[in-house]
Amino acid sequence: MRGLVAMIFAMGCFITNDTLLKIAATDFPVGEVLTLRSTFAAVLLLGLIAWKGDLRVMPLALNKRIFARSGLDALTTFSYVIGLTVLPIASSTTIYMAAPLITTALSVPLLGEKVGTKRWCAIVVGFAGAILVTRPDPSTFNAMAILPLLAAFFGSVRDLVTRGISPVVPGSVVAFASAVLLGLVGLTFAAWEPWTVPSPKLLALVFGAGAAFAVGNLLLIYAFRTAPVAAISPLRYVLVPGALFSGMVIFGDIPDAWANAGTILVVGAGLYSIQNEARRGQAERRAARAEADTQHAYAGGAPLAGAVTRAPPND
Repeated sequence: MRGLVAMIFAMGCFITNDTLLKIAATDFPVGEVLTLRSTFAAVLLLGLIAWKGDLRVMPLALNKRIFARSGLDALTTFSYVIGLTVLPIASSTTIYMAAPLITTALSVPLLGEKVGTKRWCAIVVGFAGAILVTRPDPSTFNAMAILPLLAAFFGSVRDLVTRGISPVVPGSVVAFASAVLLGLVGLTFAAWEPWTVPSPKLLALVFGAGAAFAVGNLLLIYAFRTAPVAAISPLRYVLVPGALFSGMVIFGDIPDAWANAGTILVVGAGLYSIQNEARRGQAERRAARAEADTQHAYAGGAPLAGAVTRAPPND
């Protein structure tokens, strides 16, 4: 349950981060916005690491698996944010909601988790919904809609890599490594983007986004380390109502028919996955209680009956 709660709060942090980044990116270059956001997040995380006395384990941030996660996080972030700058936030978020479905699918070959027929059906339906939001009609298709879908794939692989990171490494160190690499990658955009002197407005936006990004990453890492992937992945759908609210209230984006249809399919698939996981958990708990009751009954007098049953018949 702690993992599930952490995942829900992480999604709240990420929609806050997305909203602030989209506002900032309307007036400033994407590379500059992401570099400043990542720098603020790295400073906050470094302060947390020092406060907890974990500076001695900082060299673990150079671990190959952590570096791979950081690289995948950079690909996820830049693919998503670039798409976010040109697409409505609700559309970008809904397309990205293919991530939990992709994560569940990849957890089978990579983590050995079992996914039944019903889950596979939910994966197919949810992915179809994400495709619908990309507007497959040639007359309305926006090629930039592919970017959130790529981000969903990169993010899914990142989350599975997170699962394999040793619990010895604090989550703050893992998040710090991602923030530093994101900042360095953002600097490369300076080669073709006309950066400007940050205004107070930009600094306020990226500081807020950096704080939300840092906390969201910590919660996300904690969730994927403490709960089954198939159980927490569907909780990403918490982003969809948040994105719809943000899009309509802050940006004035009204979803069209394609977006509405796709959103219904994606959210429906996610809610079904959550319900299916809840039923599965209840069944497992009932089975565990039944087994415990059987063992208790056996310990309380059944051994004699068992001995009689197992005794060889008299010839």
